[in-house]
Amino acid sequence: MLSPLDNEIALTASAYVNWRNNHKHCSKCGSPVDYVQGGTCAKCNNGHLSYPRQDPSIIVLVTNANSTHALLARSPRHPSYLYTALAGFVEPGENMESAVAREVHEEVGVNVNPKSINYISSQAWPFPQSCMIGFHAQTHSVDNLASISIDPKELVDARWFEKEEVYQAARDTDMMGAVLDRQVVETQRANGKWTGSLLVPSKGVLARTLVDSWLEI
Repeated sequence: MLSPLDNEIALTASAYVNWRNNHKHCSKCGSPVDYVQGGTCAKCNNGHLSYPRQDPSIIVLVTNANSTHALLARSPRHPSYLYTALAGFVEPGENMESAVAREVHEEVGVNVNPKSINYISSQAWPFPQSCMIGFHAQTHSVDNLASISIDPKELVDARWFEKEEVYQAARDTDMMGAVLDRQVVETQRANGKWTGSLLVPSKGVLARTLVDSWLEI
């Protein structure tokens, strides 16, 4: 696992590599570009300058109003045991809070309380060119958990998990390490070192920061 500094360097390098691989011609006139200013700027034969762009996206951990349960989801690209926060791109004309409310409703059919949307942290995510802005948000209901209706184009499952379940999953994730590697997880299961059914993202990614900050409440 990389240190925070090494992680930032790796993300910056990935962002520039992706940009240069996908930006070989000027977006204004189509002529070839050379890279100037230490490789951070593209300049075409006609003198037009362009710089790497970042597409803002949100990621949000949704909880019920009294914060006893968190809504975690699984996308098709994740193993069956790995659940995480909801995420999506900010659309033109939206602010971050509007994007949070829209994405949650689109992906799981849940309405969040706009007044509860709270910024937590951010992280560069150059896959290919995003900056993730992380939030907590709560539903309106205190006594009942909001019903979930997933968008099958985006998710394969989403559930409410009790805080103790998520706490144990975080501990198991830290013990496991490479939770995206199915072979690592299945080996731990076969050896009897892990008997659970839920893991969360590893430390170092924004989704886990959102989970950990909720667990500390």
